[in-house]
Amino acid sequence: MDKITIVNLIRNNDNLLSLPQVLSEVLKEVGKDNFSSDSLAKVILKDPSLTGRILRMANSSFYHRLTDITTVNQAVNVLGATTVKCLALSSSIFQPEKITKRSGVDSKALFTYVLSIASASQKIARVINFRSAEEAFIAGLLHDMGILFFLHHYPNEYRRIIDKHVKARTLTEAETKVFGIDHCEVGRHLAEAWHLPDYVINPIAEHHRLTDIDQDDVLQNIVRLAILLTHDHFSGYEMDLKLRLMNINKLRSLLSMSKEQIDGISCSILSGTIDIAEYLGLDVGDTEEMLMKANQEIWKSYLTIELLLKERQELTGKLLKEERAKGAMESRNVAMATLSHYLNNTVMAIYGRSQIMRMLVDKEEIEKLLEQMPANLDMIDRSVQKIVAVIEEMKEISPVDHARFNSMSQALNIDDRIEKRMDRISQEAPAASLPSNAPPESVTSS
Repeated sequence: MDKITIVNLIRNNDNLLSLPQVLSEVLKEVGKDNFSSDSLAKVILKDPSLTGRILRMANSSFYHRLTDITTVNQAVNVLGATTVKCLALSSSIFQPEKITKRSGVDSKALFTYVLSIASASQKIARVINFRSAEEAFIAGLLHDMGILFFLHHYPNEYRRIIDKHVKARTLTEAETKVFGIDHCEVGRHLAEAWHLPDYVINPIAEHHRLTDIDQDDVLQNIVRLAILLTHDHFSGYEMDLKLRLMNINKLRSLLSMSKEQIDGISCSILSGTIDIAEYLGLDVGDTEEMLMKANQEIWKSYLTIELLLKERQELTGKLLKEERAKGAMESRNVAMATLSHYLNNTVMAIYGRSQIMRMLVDKEEIEKLLEQMPANLDMIDRSVQKIVAVIEEMKEISPVDHARFNSMSQALNIDDRIEKRMDRISQEAPAASLPSNAPPESVTSS
């Protein structure tokens, strides 16, 4: 196959992705000049599954309604025709059983990834007071429908890409090698064929383009940032962490967001994903497994950041020899940055464990909760000791003109000083703890 063949298939096929009859009627109804919410509601009522999804969406926390929506007509008025159209599309193209059967790929990983981006897009839009969090949600929800097209029409070829049988640095590069076109362009052609609005089409077409970013296209940048904040457990093509952090900061700046706001969104993506999956009726897998994966990604990021900080510390040491005063200031900054990351990752470790315990309580799995409790408490004790040690260290190095930071060697020995402080704290208030060099599994899994 090639690009021309695929584009012609999209333009000339009235039954793309085997869309059900009701959805075809929905698309035609919304396109009519004499369209009304009542006529659209009558079409939706023909499909019980679509009816349930539309009502769940209208009553979800996304809209913060004070009264329940009980009829499809009310739901159409609340959601709007465009949102109903996009939700109808998503309910028809998100078919995990069909995808898994045809291609053998992990559909749960794919939909977890897609819904996570929809969740993150919605949250970013709310934080920056974007004109419509709903538009951001829809753009995030449909941004990867080009992948669904490939999985539907060319399942075996796409499985080769996911299994890394195609030599490429990125997912879009691999797709272009196999099909002559990537999922972004395919998604754009699909969106145009279905007459979706420009606010959906543009993010679909441009969500992986991170060079020459248009700072005025806020919605595209929202979706791009949401993608960078979400780990791709589906394709396995992850951007280098250094480049990823650089692009996150670039987009964060363009959207006038603080680092604290980014951290808050990152911590809430998982719960948002689970909520979206519930009212869309999608199975994204076991919650505990999702939590474990999230904690593992935190640990991997933590290790990479530590490496970056050490490299920065070494560079600072060289600068100190050339310019002592400037080097002293930089060494203090390096120390504070290192301590900040210690603090952030330790808090995230505690947060991960608390989420797992809360989930077990919600599921009323008390025996499992009690079985895991000693290990969880050990890890939390150790984390609290580290937090106290970090705070003490921060207080000591806060003065800019502190004499001991005239020596870069002191800034490079933070690890040792933290360990000594933790040993002292442990002796003063004995508590069970994990080994300081414990592998990720002992911190992130039960």
